[in-house]
Amino acid sequence: MNEKKKYSGVELMGTAPVGTAIIRLALPMMVAMLAQAIYGITDAFFIGQTNDPNMIAAVSLAFPLYMFSIALGNVFAIGGSSYISRMLGEKKNDEARNTSAVSFYSGFGVAVLMVIALWIFKTPILWMIGASNATFAYTDDYFSAVLLGMAFAATGIIMSGQMRSEGAAQKAMILQLIGVVMNIILDPVFIIWFGWGTAGAGWATVVAQFVSFIYGIHYFFSKSTVLSIKPMHYKPNGTMMGQMLSIGIPAGISNFFMSVANILANRIAADYGDHVVAGYGIQMRVGSIFFLLILALAIGFQPFAGYNYGAKQFDRLHKGFKLTLIYTTALCLFGCAVLSLFGDNLMKVFIDDPHTIEAGAALLWAFIWGLPFLGVQMTLMVSFQALGKPIQATIITLGRQLLFYLPLLYLLNYLFGFDGFAWSQPAADVLTTGIAVVLGFSLLKLMRGAGDSATVLTT
Repeated sequence: MNEKKKYSGVELMGTAPVGTAIIRLALPMMVAMLAQAIYGITDAFFIGQTNDPNMIAAVSLAFPLYMFSIALGNVFAIGGSSYISRMLGEKKNDEARNTSAVSFYSGFGVAVLMVIALWIFKTPILWMIGASNATFAYTDDYFSAVLLGMAFAATGIIMSGQMRSEGAAQKAMILQLIGVVMNIILDPVFIIWFGWGTAGAGWATVVAQFVSFIYGIHYFFSKSTVLSIKPMHYKPNGTMMGQMLSIGIPAGISNFFMSVANILANRIAADYGDHVVAGYGIQMRVGSIFFLLILALAIGFQPFAGYNYGAKQFDRLHKGFKLTLIYTTALCLFGCAVLSLFGDNLMKVFIDDPHTIEAGAALLWAFIWGLPFLGVQMTLMVSFQALGKPIQATIITLGRQLLFYLPLLYLLNYLFGFDGFAWSQPAADVLTTGIAVVLGFSLLKLMRGAGDSATVLTT
């Protein structure tokens, strides 16, 4: 009977059976992340119906720039939600409420400044990221449109993170699903029916993001949340900002360098031809399906971990960590099996160009070999974020892209050409996971021993 009981967000994190709590927090997040993967796939699919590799390459080139909005949103979403969950666990609801308002308005304001800067320098940026004479116009059409919605995208991520922080995982899922469904509906209308091409894909994204944004605003002005985005609750303080930014900035920087890495990878891919850029873009979207699902499972654990850490319920914290580690690793292995068996066929769904398919399939095969390591890596990364451990979280979040992938991208490409380019990301994942495991021993010690000494809480 307990398995079917309805729990409030706080009850789910604090008193529900651990397995039930992890699943109920993670499943909506997994649906939302799957929706995000579908969102990325939708543009490529409908543009692919033109059978023009230059259009697919254009979206692949511009998409990492759009990811800057996700990087910015995660500064305040991950940092803010980590602090909010811990404050709710400590029964400091006023501090949690103020944190939600501070993260919302701070994130939106910084996002607007980012949009202005990107618009001013748009043309040189597009040439810099690898647009060619054949792809520049298409890239400009897409990016000019999505740029107008980036502030709404960043703020939507912040609101979604805040919803999860109080256990409202289903509401966070709905926020993201609204955008995906709108995007799927509008893509064929704008791209094919109106004939807007890559610009149509961009405008479909903008409209979808704005509708999601409106849903989030409605939620936070409702009576179903203990949080708030009312201006009267914008009350920053030093502890709040320090906790939020010490966790959020590394997460945002990681997303930023993920975008930078994709941009640089696109530039290297362009040396092998626009069909390789297109194949790389398709491989990223196909691979992102399982990457995002694994990340979603781990992120579902984050509010549970933060709340129980704040409430000093260390047995629940430790058990939840072990279950999450098992679940994410099992999903990694399932993803390897699916992509190994059906990866080539998935590539063919997007475009009927043999050169693009060949390049994308080779890149996807290399990606599969790094996939088994992501469950451990993501679970440990999210755990350190949830517990407010910025140093360890920073090492893992930056390790995957900045410390390992970017150096290996250039080194292996220089030494082994296209094969080195393809295998640089899985090599980085193996190395990052090794570092995460070493750091993870201190995490296990913290979870097991924190209840015995108050000093552990501040280490």
